[in-house]
Amino acid sequence: MTVLVENDLEFDFSSALEAIVFDNDALHNPSTMKRVDFIAEFNDRFVFLEIKDPDQPGAANPEAFKKKLLTGNLIPDLAGKYRDSSWFQTLSGKNTKPFHYVVLLSMASLDPALLLAKQDELKRSLPITHTDWSEPCSAGCVILNLEQYNRQFGANSVRRLSAGV
Repeated sequence: MTVLVENDLEFDFSSALEAIVFDNDALHNPSTMKRVDFIAEFNDRFVFLEIKDPDQPGAANPEAFKKKLLTGNLIPDLAGKYRDSSWFQTLSGKNTKPFHYVVLLSMASLDPALLLAKQDELKRSLPITHTDWSEPCSAGCVILNLEQYNRQFGANSVRRLSAGV
């Protein structure tokens, strides 16, 4: 069973063929490349997972994070992480399956409708398609809260360590 941890969140990737911590200087050498937190390979796809968790106990400044999200300043950063990570995977010959981009945004105070609006903004910012491209750069792109993530990937796919459950 592959379990990866990002701060206070533990992810179960037991259904994946492989899952790695992609945001790792030892893997990439120090560079200015932006990286998603995890990449998991499944039978039919790669999932690029970026985690934002302002609800974690002791988070430095959740209100500043919310402001960054609401003003649109977070979306370009999220887009850059996916673009650089997919570029790296492609140039490493690891583009044999479709890429899916998942952003887990663990902030209970956010309305799911806002997540959908930010998801649309992220899709435009990537962009998913371009007239000069023969295929889209991503087969899927979603921003999910914890509840939505567990519905999509399984009830035990992520848990908060501080909750002790």
